[in-house]
Amino acid sequence: MKKVVFVVLIEEIENQEIYDTYIRQVVKIIQQHNGEYIARSNKILPLSGRMPERSIVIGFDSMEEARKCFFSEEYERIKHLRENSTKSRAFFIENE
Repeated sequence: MKKVVFVVLIEEIENQEIYDTYIRQVVKIIQQHNGEYIARSNKILPLSGRMPERSIVIGFDSMEEARKCFFSEEYERIKHLRENSTKSRAFFIENE
């Protein structure tokens, strides 16, 4: 099925060790909620503005699935790892 909702994370990593712990756990949670990594890289070429250190795009089949993932009990238990290891922005984009 075509992914219609994307979660975008723009990050500056401040503590790599904590961030690595977060990544090991979040991948499983995203997969359990039928999410698919579309892009995750720190090889970024800016068009304008400030360049992030790392960007991640995750696709979901619906807004409901994306919200269930990122508001799930499993994610709530590890969210603090991202918050304590990065300066980040995260948001949902719904393809029209």
